Amino acid sequence: MTLVRLSSEKEDGERYLNNGCKADSKVLCCNSRARCGGGEMMKIVIASTVLILILAWSLAAGPPIPGDYNPIGGRYTESYAGGGQGQMGNVVHAMSWDGSALGTRWYIACPVLAQPPELLYDSLDATGTGYVGYRTDYTGGYFWLAGTGPWGNGDASYTGTLDYYYHITDFLFVGGSFITYTTNAYFGGTFDDYCLCITGIANGAYVGSGAQPADYPPFLEGNCSENPGLTGEWGSVRDVLLSIYDCSSGNELTTWGSIKSLYR
Repeated sequence: MTLVRLSSEKEDGERYLNNGCKADSKVLCCNSRARCGGGEMMKIVIASTVLILILAWSLAAGPPIPGDYNPIGGRYTESYAGGGQGQMGNVVHAMSWDGSALGTRWYIACPVLAQPPELLYDSLDATGTGYVGYRTDYTGGYFWLAGTGPWGNGDASYTGTLDYYYHITDFLFVGGSFITYTTNAYFGGTFDDYCLCITGIANGAYVGSGAQPADYPPFLEGNCSENPGLTGEWGSVRDVLLSIYDCSSGNELTTWGSIKSLYR
């Protein structure tokens, strides 16, 4: 922006200097009876203000507070970017849900199913009724936490990269037909700007499958771009438990144990 000097006379002899500011202003203008370099003064004031704001921001910002947390639940989708349920290339997208808005507290995006599901057990009887358990391992992805959460310490938000992410899922079949499933999601990651790590666990429950539903996280491609044309599945997330800790302390197992004790 270019400062334009205005030089109009008032009846009492006062001048308006530089950007139209009154000459008797105590903040930005000179004394009404003296001519000064208003443009330079304005630059100094602006520079000083910016420095003050930067200093105030840097003093206010801070790493997330280590501890164990139980934030609100949410909703998830898993796109069939790989071609169908349980196919490599499918992508998870989970967000907090406060009853009216997605992603105001936390979200996880872009873990991609990296290998075929691992069968853990099969309790189907002769009629095809029972449970089948699988583990599915994903790669990549990132997480986001709102700075207004209980872990907040001055930053507007906190982001990081997932180091691992996997599901343990129990499928229910009756007469050979799929009915529903419940799943536990396990994940861990590293914060982008701080030497802090996070581990977490959450329960999920199947709600439906098909085209993109309203009020659920968008279906994602493997490159993390949204694609409403994909099909997939979706469900609810509850009992979210997070632990934030100092990566250098090497206490991941201790912290993870405290999360599991909370979960029980």
